[in-house]
Amino acid sequence: MTAFPPVFFTVDHGTASTAAALIVSVGGRFRLTGSGAQPAGVPVEPLLTGLAAEVRALDAGLLAGVTSPPLEWRRIESATRTPPRAVVCGASSASASAAEAAVASSGWKIVGRVGPDRGQAGIGTQHCLDPDVELIVVAAGDPLGKGEREGLANLVNLVAAALDRRDDGVDVLLLGGAATSAAALPGERVVLGPAAATEPDAAPHPLLALLQTLAAAHRDRIGGTSGRPDGRRALIAATRSLAIRLDRRVELVDIGASAGLRVLADSFGLRGSMVWADAALVPPEVIDDDRSADQVLEWSTIHADQASLRDRVRNLALAPWRGVAGDGSRLRLAAARSALSRLDAAWHLPDEGDRPADYGADLLVASGGAFAVAPAPAVAMALLDTLRRPGSKALALDHARILGPLGGLDDEDERGRLLDDLYEDALVPLGSVIVATGLRAGRHLDALRLTTSDGATSQLELVPSAVQLVDLPPGVAATAELTTRDGAWLGVRARHFAVAVVGGLGGLLVDTREFPLRLPERPERRRDLLDAWQRPLWAGADL
Repeated sequence: MTAFPPVFFTVDHGTASTAAALIVSVGGRFRLTGSGAQPAGVPVEPLLTGLAAEVRALDAGLLAGVTSPPLEWRRIESATRTPPRAVVCGASSASASAAEAAVASSGWKIVGRVGPDRGQAGIGTQHCLDPDVELIVVAAGDPLGKGEREGLANLVNLVAAALDRRDDGVDVLLLGGAATSAAALPGERVVLGPAAATEPDAAPHPLLALLQTLAAAHRDRIGGTSGRPDGRRALIAATRSLAIRLDRRVELVDIGASAGLRVLADSFGLRGSMVWADAALVPPEVIDDDRSADQVLEWSTIHADQASLRDRVRNLALAPWRGVAGDGSRLRLAAARSALSRLDAAWHLPDEGDRPADYGADLLVASGGAFAVAPAPAVAMALLDTLRRPGSKALALDHARILGPLGGLDDEDERGRLLDDLYEDALVPLGSVIVATGLRAGRHLDALRLTTSDGATSQLELVPSAVQLVDLPPGVAATAELTTRDGAWLGVRARHFAVAVVGGLGGLLVDTREFPLRLPERPERRRDLLDAWQRPLWAGADL
């Protein structure tokens, strides 16, 4: 394991903002001593020197033994970029749908879909000739399904004709039975892969790893991240390491300006991961599509005319860093809620079966600039509203965005040592949530009894179809006992539950609303209901 210097920076280069943190060895343990963020594209050196100056001003002793200037200190960096673009061609509807799910969940933005019908030749050629398209996927079953041979031949002829007119090195990925047509295409750009899974599986499919590798290779070819580790792949590695070291099931969600990420890991390793371009903070479609903007605004509590709000959503898409003053932070969190709901919908496939989405987590970590300008209780509520699952879990926020840089370290022992030291500093405890559904109103009152680790007790009368906030400070562990006459659902149905919870800046949120959550369709009623749930969590704000 490489010996770390006594002081270094972590730098996370996002597509909309850059976050930096200063790490200092204090008493034989690394501590997070300062952090900050700025718009992407601005030179990072003034931010780093400013952090060093602030730490010296607050406690000069922390850096007393460091004589070199800050810009010479080591930097651990990661970087993300806009997802590369892909076209998916399917020899059948089934193979196309399976391939689309795999491509979209691996960090690619699907900008075109082509079927085997000859009538789609014109639009298919247009998609394949688009200079912004960096991957053409041709998918078929393995073995070839009934009726796929003719459709596959049509698609391969179309792709071959397009490649004759392109000299920019676009990759062509042949999946499953499409590999039988490899000889008809230029061999230097052809990549063979397994057929996409048509049924959900708990284990990560090898095609996902291949697609992620192709995306990383494309990034390296264009030099978009200057050789820095990919931030999303690094977050996946950091989540896996965190779960192993904590011996807990850890889930991480990251909402960025260009894509959303969701990861689930446990003590045995990675359970599942998804990079979803359509789960960006604001999808680019809002620029031209009022319906896309309205979908973002479904989570807004701001009172204004729809046309003005649409313009504000479009401005958020064009300049994510701007407009955070006043109710701008509420608009940004509404956009984050919308992105989380899209990510959750993609994560939970409609098929039945054993899959990563079926597994809950002990700890849910939020990361990304989308959560940087909202108070901690409001962030906790946003996670609760959009990633609901009966049961209990702890919530935390990667406030300084150091998990990405740490996940980019190649040495697992090195990464683990830093996570051991920095875990409490890096993850701000938002609190815990309990989602208990199925409670009924009536003469018999249901109750929650909270007993802290020091023996203090309190009792709360449970209100059906509501969200209740219980004060539980950071660092305080407790046992929450739910007693109901008719029973409640927390993954199983019973009349009495006892779950362990921990405190945080958002306390303990007890959610007895229906599952899945249903919101009114009328915009005014929906906004008023969201406002009633969120108002207590924006302390001091004039909502």
